[in-house]
Amino acid sequence: MLLDLSQKYEICLSTTKPQVGSVRGPKQPSVNDMTVFRGGTVEEGKEKWDREAIYWQIPDGCLIITDSSGYIGEPTKIMMVTDEMSKEMKDYMGRAKARQESFNGRLKGTFNILGHRFRHNQRTAEKTMELHQTVVHACAVLIQYDYENGHPPFPLH
Repeated sequence: MLLDLSQKYEICLSTTKPQVGSVRGPKQPSVNDMTVFRGGTVEEGKEKWDREAIYWQIPDGCLIITDSSGYIGEPTKIMMVTDEMSKEMKDYMGRAKARQESFNGRLKGTFNILGHRFRHNQRTAEKTMELHQTVVHACAVLIQYDYENGHPPFPLH
């Protein structure tokens, strides 16, 4: 069996310090970004959503920065670039998104874990997914270690 693992991971970085905040996944690419963010669908109802989802980890009064694709419907949790924002705020959010992309680029380029088909442990799809998750998490730990030892992501301020 050949398992196509063009999987989706939800990765959050701190905007105040060089720190990986969360790595969740894998999820099938067909799963909507908001479904991953919330831990479930509106149709399922909030009471059935996964409490480990990022939605539940955001303290009241705090917002996360997202790209504008697929994250509509949670204005008390999510911040996206809008035309009304100042140039300084748009620039800040652009730097935050570029910083996130540099992390993703390390997973895809440096570690070559997200850009290609994952061909290891093909005995069962479940075992292969578990191994893929372990490898992605290990790479995130290595990036965090690099952040802490002289190679932090570029600053936002």
